[in-house]
Amino acid sequence: MTGASPTYLWLTRWPPYPPRRGGDIDYSRELLASLARCAPVRALAFEDGGAPPPVSGLNWRLVPHAEPARALSVASSLPNVAYRHLSPAYLAAAVEASADVQAVLVDFIGLFWVVRPLRAALERLERRPLILAVNHNFEHGVRRQMVAAETSAPMKALLAYDTWKAGRLERAANRIADALVANTQADADQFAEVTAKPSVVVMPGYAGGRAPPRKITASLPPRICFLGNHESQHKRMVLERALDALAKAGVERRYPVDIVGGGDVGDLPLRYPGFNYLGYVDDLDAYLRTIRLALVPDEIGGGFKHRVLTHVFHRTPLLAVRWAVNGMGLRPDVDFAVAEDLAGMAAMIPQLIDDLPRLNRLQAAAFAHCEGAFDWSARGRTLHGFIQSLPSPLRMAA
Repeated sequence: MTGASPTYLWLTRWPPYPPRRGGDIDYSRELLASLARCAPVRALAFEDGGAPPPVSGLNWRLVPHAEPARALSVASSLPNVAYRHLSPAYLAAAVEASADVQAVLVDFIGLFWVVRPLRAALERLERRPLILAVNHNFEHGVRRQMVAAETSAPMKALLAYDTWKAGRLERAANRIADALVANTQADADQFAEVTAKPSVVVMPGYAGGRAPPRKITASLPPRICFLGNHESQHKRMVLERALDALAKAGVERRYPVDIVGGGDVGDLPLRYPGFNYLGYVDDLDAYLRTIRLALVPDEIGGGFKHRVLTHVFHRTPLLAVRWAVNGMGLRPDVDFAVAEDLAGMAAMIPQLIDDLPRLNRLQAAAFAHCEGAFDWSARGRTLHGFIQSLPSPLRMAA
């Protein structure tokens, strides 16, 4: 692209700052700030009870919104995650803010409903901006995994219907957009089967603490951690399936197992009482120094696992099911111990947790492998460069 200095418009659900937490929030916040270091960015979001903190190069506009009852989404053509954010006022604000920017980035499937009407409105401009779909997952694939894992017949039917709607919206948005962003190569490969639109992989960076060199010794109790936000449905399913596998193997009767992270875990403490449900931990750095082994049991879910980098840079050895870290660049049995499924993970724990030389090899190799590879500043430059490489819609239509 040529011409004036670029300005971008970032469309997102809410300002991605505490008290909101989770991998999707981290990705939006850090990528947005990183992009704003490359070019001015306007951001549009729903009001969320407070003013976003000042960030250089970034200006916010907030739109009031009352979320409808989630059950009403059953009657909508949109999946639940998008129906909750459907807003004529937001669309009008997005159209208005798009008039003099170079590109509009639509962040997350929850806002993908806006892509079609926004493109239609902007086609009336002499030189419309580019539209990019920013994907956090290959959502249709994740949701099909959820359907397969669900045991309740009524819930399976509802999930299957919502999955069909999510897949339709995801395909439409990525096909209507001028280009797309994926956060792992594995996701990008799946999107390539949906559309031939230009794409770029922008993996998350890491902005947290980094532990000094560490040696795990027998003086460290054999404590196990399952870290993660449990707010979304598929993450609660991951937790429940993991607890079931660990309990069947009696892991929690031999070792302390901590469940760490925000979100409502429902009745799981009653059904699986032998685990320690710690919730959100304020000083995560200090807590992770007490852990001998971290689990990544995500048989459901795609995309990037932000908590994996937290463990890697805190030098906590990882035991993961193979699928869980697909596309992240970690090497099985070099950077992490690998299990093929949850039963295999539970069976491996007793031997692995006392194999101190192996634990130390894993954590040291993972840190060294990732040390220079997850700079957020580089992520913004990658995205900015990709946008600038795209032909303008005007020339494409000529």
